[in-house]
Amino acid sequence: MTAADIPLDSLSQVTEFTGVTFSIIALGILNALRPSIFLMIVFLLSMIALTDEKRVLRVGLAFTVGAFLGYSIIAVALMNLHTKIPLLRYFVVAFGITVGAYKILSALGYVRLPVSSPLREKSNIILEKATSPPAAFAVGGVMAFLSLSCVLPSYLLVSSLLSGQYPPGITAALLVVFIGISVLPFAIVTLGFHYGSRYARLGRAVDRLSSVSGRGDLVMGVVLVLVSVLYFVLFL
Repeated sequence: MTAADIPLDSLSQVTEFTGVTFSIIALGILNALRPSIFLMIVFLLSMIALTDEKRVLRVGLAFTVGAFLGYSIIAVALMNLHTKIPLLRYFVVAFGITVGAYKILSALGYVRLPVSSPLREKSNIILEKATSPPAAFAVGGVMAFLSLSCVLPSYLLVSSLLSGQYPPGITAALLVVFIGISVLPFAIVTLGFHYGSRYARLGRAVDRLSSVSGRGDLVMGVVLVLVSVLYFVLFL
């Protein structure tokens, strides 16, 4: 069978699904590399390692699972909201383009707005309470909601892309991929602390990650604009 023998509708569906999948993976990777999110788990595990290194693995993985659950609740809630308010999709596109454009201009130094971040103001206080696996699990879920100010544009886009578009199994699989990629640094840092015992090297890696945060915002802005425009063209 050649490409000419495949119905145009099928080709269109495959193209749309491929585009959605790549968009979800790209947004997940960009979320995972955000220094503000990455530094949470580094602070937590550095604090735990000073008191009891044996708890690092359990606390770190519990925090990761809690964050995964918290982000999952946020994504499912947003998807349900999209189902009840169809016009919300247009707001998501406008919001994605606006935030993306701001991130691009901000990264290039053309505009800078002083924004108070609840993540920076409250995260250390809350993280200090994660002294056991159950507490770390709860704190991971709480931090997912506190970090919403950083990840809301990407979660709005992903939840809108998946809402009512595909069968439940495919939707759940794509959602797991997106959130799994987003929290992957938590698991990687946890394993690094537990098995590597190379804190100085890890610290240098974190410093390098923080130093490129501006470029990360530029890439995130470009991806948000592109995904928003493609979403408008393909689905609205």
